[in-house]
Amino acid sequence: MTITKDEKRSAGRPRSFDREQLIEKVMHLFWDRGYRDLSFNEIATATGLTRASLYNSFKSKEALFFEALRNYSSSTPDVLFTKVKEGEPVGPVFYQVFAHAARLRATEEKKRGCFTVNCFSELAGDDSQVGKELSVLMEEKRSVIAGLINQAVRQKELPKGTDAETTANMVMAFLSGFSLFSKGGADEATLYSMCTSFLKQIGFKTP
Repeated sequence: MTITKDEKRSAGRPRSFDREQLIEKVMHLFWDRGYRDLSFNEIATATGLTRASLYNSFKSKEALFFEALRNYSSSTPDVLFTKVKEGEPVGPVFYQVFAHAARLRATEEKKRGCFTVNCFSELAGDDSQVGKELSVLMEEKRSVIAGLINQAVRQKELPKGTDAETTANMVMAFLSGFSLFSKGGADEATLYSMCTSFLKQIGFKTP
């Protein structure tokens, strides 16, 4: 069979795709399988792209992973933490974020927990570039929470002696445990009750 010039050009041309849809699909692949167990070849097969097309667009599994993580992070409840301005109440935002998290974890069909927490649990302490960059992202999140705790203290929403760094560490630890616990299939009411109890323990009043 003779291959025409047009067919040769078509064969060498990267297959077009919707980048946002592909990243969404890749995000779920990493969420289901974890980072280490999912290969670049498997991603290519699952997305219907050749390895060459995927590489030309993203260069590496690491780059794909961080795009998927950014995609997930852009729509998580704790995005609200970054939108609180000086002088605005902090406590109600924590309750709002935790209520949303309880709803998401309870209604997520596969009971996979939080994608970000899963990634950190898998790669925490890893000396690879992925592990290091993920640690930086988690520290940035912890720093935002510590800043909000300090703001809440200044605004008299929390006791004057509240240690912002320790409290932020407690929030991060709670969210990690909360994600793990939710995988057992707890309902929304149970999860939110845990959240409200925790927030009251660190000093926030019920809105």
